[in-house]
Parts: sequence; structure tokens; C-alpha cells
Amino acid sequence: MQCPKCQFQNIDGARFCNACGFQFTISCPKCNRTNPPDSKFCNECGYDFTKTSAITPQPIETPCQPTITDQERKHVTVMFSDLSGYTAMTEKLDPEEVKEIMDRIFGKISQVVVKYEGFIEKFVGDAVMAIFGVPKAHEDDPVRAIRAAREIHSLVKEISPTLTKTIGRPLYMHTGINTGLVVAKEIDFEKGTHGVLGDTINVASRISGLSKTDEIIVGLETFHQAEGYFNFEKFNLTTVKGKEEPIQIYKVLSPKETISKTHRLSGLRAELIGRKVEMEQLKEAVDNLKQGKSAIFSIIGEAGTGKSRLIEEFRKSLDQEIIQWREGHCYGYSQNIPYFPLIDLFSRTWQIKEGDSPDQIRQKVEERALVTLRKRKDLIPYIGNLYSLTYKEMEQVSPQQFKAKLHEAIKLILTNHHLH
Repeated sequence: MQCPKCQFQNIDGARFCNACGFQFTISCPKCNRTNPPDSKFCNECGYDFTKTSAITPQPIETPCQPTITDQERKHVTVMFSDLSGYTAMTEKLDPEEVKEIMDRIFGKISQVVVKYEGFIEKFVGDAVMAIFGVPKAHEDDPVRAIRAAREIHSLVKEISPTLTKTIGRPLYMHTGINTGLVVAKEIDFEKGTHGVLGDTINVASRISGLSKTDEIIVGLETFHQAEGYFNFEKFNLTTVKGKEEPIQIYKVLSPKETISKTHRLSGLRAELIGRKVEMEQLKEAVDNLKQGKSAIFSIIGEAGTGKSRLIEEFRKSLDQEIIQWREGHCYGYSQNIPYFPLIDLFSRTWQIKEGDSPDQIRQKVEERALVTLRKRKDLIPYIGNLYSLTYKEMEQVSPQQFKAKLHEAIKLILTNHHLH
């Protein structure tokens, strides 16, 4: 089967292009129903596809990615995610229906993985293997993998209610994630070839097998790199096939309310050395701030050079009775979300948590914004809009007016000493 987008020749019956990630489907010209690529008649209205060619590729956008042609050792995070309930589904449904459902699920999973800049290594039956860190590595690849897994679990739970009555049981995912070294033999997205090998992959697969319904289980290295972002439950040392020694695994519980990006050995803390000049510059800026003179600093450096530690030590040196300290973080996966650092700042301050319903978010935003905005209730919708809350008065607002009013609201909130 030739991909209509990139012309790569895939095996017959392929559901996704192995070169560019396009999903092959047949769009019915009569009722617009999406059907599997080898369908002869529409599942919805019975239209005869043999009369016309109606194959339509459904794009899964992927960022421009480089080719790795030489064998390399790479530090990556591997995610194996399996569907619980697949066997029951195959027993109750026609194979064509099962295929359509799995195409739908795998298509959504692909979009989530691409969102966090990982790539799908393969789909096997009811399972997906994704890798984060090849060909493009990020400092927070373990965090990206866990966030991707959580979103994948959520989207399958959203689909599940429509199928529960038919198959007799709900659908869930269960996931294993492991971080470590692999050998990247060849990765070429233009040709659709990739080969990643190593014990890290085998362990991720074994961990996935240990996870129960709707659980995300991670290995020790993944835990160490993500413990500042999520709450975990520590399991007993566990023996897995292929490993002589038992391994330490953890279950992901929930995102932390306050994220810590500072990594250190538990119980140990070395003195901050070689940052006297930078610390003096920051303290001088505070003195100027007390006189009404503001400043912006960019602290840039490679991972592990002490950026977070410098900020932490600077914060500890401040008199919190005089200086108001507020944090808004931005992450690699949030680069396409407008105003994300501000959203993060308000979420931290107003205890808006991941998983809060739209009604809960609206209540927290409106109650807490009112305290700081006081008589300027008219500015509350501009803050709520950051959280995709809808307000009638925002329907006719121009982009220029939105920006001006939002900045006015932010200034009032940040200059109020009772931000909580």
C-alpha cells in the first residue's frame, strides 16, 4: 500500500504509514463515515467503495526530525502501554469493528506521543512502544513519557463508556516506563526505518507486564528524574525475567502540587561554590527593586550546571516579609501554549490542580482573582480565558483589547500583596 502523502510503499493492510505516520482510512463520500483502509462497503450506509477510490490519509503532525545513520549509544526513556480489555473486545466484536476501534485509539495515542516529541517505535496487537530521547533528547524526557502515559490512559477511559455495553467490560491502559542506555542503530523517518536495542527496552516491557489496570509503573532511573514532578508509591524489590538481580519499581500516583526542578542526593547538600558574582548581581537587583527599579535576568546553562540551585539559594537569602516571591514555570512540552508561565503561576498560587473539572477551575479562578482585582470584576474573564473558560463578554473582544486587558489584570494581581 503506497502512502498518498510521502509515496512510501507500506505492507498491505497497514493502518499507518511507516515513513511519515499518516493513518490510512476510507472516507465514505455518501455519509462521511471513516472506515478501515481495506473496507469494500461503508460500515454506516453500505456504500460500495469498489465504485470509487476514497482513500483519505489522516495526518498526524510530526516535527522535523533528523536522521541518525551511525550506531550511537543514547540515553532514552521507553514507554510500553497495553490495552486491558482487548481480548474481551475481540471475542464480542467483528474483526472489522475491532480494527476500526484500534485504529482510532492508536491514532490518538500517536498524536499524544508526538505532542511530547517522542516517536512510536511500533504498534503490536493491543500494545504501543514509544521512545522519548531519540532522535531529539530533552532534559525532561522521563517527565514527558509519564505525562504522555497519563494522557493516553485518560483518552482510552473517555472512549471506554461507548463500548462497555457492547463488550461487557471497560477498556483501560496499563503502562511500564524505563530510562537508560540503548543503541540506536538507524533512525530515518524519511525511509521509515528505525532500530533501537538494549536492556532498557526489555525492562520497560517487563515493567509493563507488572502494571495492573490503569497503573503506570516506572523504573528506578525514571523515578529519580521525575520525582520532583510526580508523587510515587514505592514497591518492594521485584524479580523480572531476564534480570539476575531484582529491580526497584514505583507506581505513579499524581502530579505534585509544587514542582521541584532541583535534583540532589537525599540528605546531602554541598555548599554553593563559584557563583558569588551571579549572586551579588541578583542581590543588587533586589536593592534596586526596593527603590522602584525593575530588572529581568536570564540564567542560561547546560543541564546540571546549577541553574535551579542558584535560584533556590537566592530565594532563601530574601526577606519574605519584604519581598513577594512568585513562580511560573515553562516546560519544553508547553512551548505552544500561550501565556503558559502565567497559567502555571496562577495555578500554583490558587491551588488549581491537574484533573480539576472546568467548574472547579472556574470557581477557584473567580473567587481568588476577585480578592486581588477587587472592584475590577470586569477583568476576571480575561484571566479565566487563559484556562479556556467561556464568558459572553469575551465573544466580541479583539486580540489587541484582550492583550491590553490581560496585562492590566496581571499587573493588578501581581502588585497586590494578598495574592493568595
